[in-house]
Amino acid sequence: MAPIKHTLFLVSGVSSFIIFYMGIVNYLSATDKSNGMILLIFSILVAAGTLLSTVYISRSITKPIEKLAHNMREFSKTNKLSKKNPIKTNVQEIFELNENFETMGEQVEQTIEVQNEYVEKLKEMDRKKLEFSSMVSHELKTPLVPILGYVQMLQNKDLLGGLNEKQMEAVDEIHASTVKLQRLVGDILTTQKLDLGKLDFTVEKISFAELFNSIIKEFTPITNEKNINLELQFEGDIEIQSDSDRINQVFSNLIKNAIDFVPKNSGKITIGATDSDKSLECFVQDNGVGISEINQKDIFKKFYQIDTSTSRKRSGSGLGLAICKGIIEGLGGKIWVESIEGKGTKFYFTIPKKIVRSTIKKDSN
Repeated sequence: MAPIKHTLFLVSGVSSFIIFYMGIVNYLSATDKSNGMILLIFSILVAAGTLLSTVYISRSITKPIEKLAHNMREFSKTNKLSKKNPIKTNVQEIFELNENFETMGEQVEQTIEVQNEYVEKLKEMDRKKLEFSSMVSHELKTPLVPILGYVQMLQNKDLLGGLNEKQMEAVDEIHASTVKLQRLVGDILTTQKLDLGKLDFTVEKISFAELFNSIIKEFTPITNEKNINLELQFEGDIEIQSDSDRINQVFSNLIKNAIDFVPKNSGKITIGATDSDKSLECFVQDNGVGISEINQKDIFKKFYQIDTSTSRKRSGSGLGLAICKGIIEGLGGKIWVESIEGKGTKFYFTIPKKIVRSTIKKDSN
């Protein structure tokens, strides 16, 4: 698309050339040389006048239009009028157009400033809500410790005396509910720390052989009780610099999820890791019911539940996978899932062998 200035000069140049050419032709073909000379001079004056008129029009019309177009482009990029080129013109239409643009620009700029102020206020309100929720969750967690301690003492007949069968059933139910509530409060606290960017990571030397052995040892009693086959696909040993407790937390959340979804008496869960140049690729695989493609897109969101019906059989806050995602990304890795409905699910996550991040605490040992 040609600029208006180029088009104007092209038309003016062609017109001037034609006028001048006609004057030359008349001069050369005229029988009366004085008349021919008069026509030639007239054609020269008309051609020159056309060119001068074009220059004047260009300065008074096309230049202001170009500046106005430039100001509009800059405003669309920055939403500010501070870098606009001043426009001076005697053409009423262009003057009014520029005035309207500046008025509109000032209104848009003020609106954006007000909007940004509201956004900052909303962010501050969200931050304060998170901090308040974190404080409340912490206060909820504090009384759970003695409750759980006394319940465990009641379960031990050598400490506070024996209980009859119904009393023991009630105490066991209190214990189970307290553990669930303690886990829920802990998940909420961890999620809030992730949202606030205050979740602490400790860098230490980790032996993955020892890490996997502790995980297998922790979950073997549970999987044996439920007739679930828990396997480890990992040979040798790999040492990395990372946070052992947080990695263990990710594996634990994924294994607990798998335990809930594998079939009874034929469930199988496999954990392991493969080595690469700068990171480890870990996985937790099961032969459970699988996850649909639609649900796979949302499972790492906070409070997301695949089964949201009131009669769902599996309990949980919907924070486990969101916590896993936050921890892995906080360690500098990534997490994803592959699943086929009816055939099983496999969660993958990567862990850098060495973390470089200023907010992560170094182990003092």
